[in-house]
Amino acid sequence: KSGDGDTGSTLATAARALKGSLDRMPLADLTQLFPALGNELSQTMGGSSGVILAIYFNAAGDACANGASVQKALVDGLKRVSQVGGAQVGDRTMFDALEAALAALPDGIEAAARAARKGADSTAAIHRAKAGRAAYVPEENLKGHNDPGAEAVARLFDALAKEMVS
Repeated sequence: KSGDGDTGSTLATAARALKGSLDRMPLADLTQLFPALGNELSQTMGGSSGVILAIYFNAAGDACANGASVQKALVDGLKRVSQVGGAQVGDRTMFDALEAALAALPDGIEAAARAARKGADSTAAIHRAKAGRAAYVPEENLKGHNDPGAEAVARLFDALAKEMVS
């Protein structure tokens, strides 16, 4: 409804690639892990999502290398994405859910998941997208539908919260 219809398949391809590369990932060192994630996603996702996430994870890795906490590094990654692409909260993108989740992350992963869900759901009320694929879609197609990228972020945080509890 609000893009070119490939978000699910793009994310599934990326997830399979990440799962397949876990044994090669530098899991013990975030300064290396974040850029490795960005590199893998940029090569396997295709489209703008892969590029955006590569920018995000590379910036997060740089922040970690400069001594930032994980939470601050993830926020710094989001700031870099905004600087490069211009997206902000309210533009009807994954940014709406991710910014909310990261702001709530100091309160725990469950709080971050709830915030991401709220951020994703808020996009259904944004009828004019200012960024992303939805910016090229008629407003009537957007009404009542979450942005696919924001929905993906909410589902990711939900899965992370469930994994942490179990």
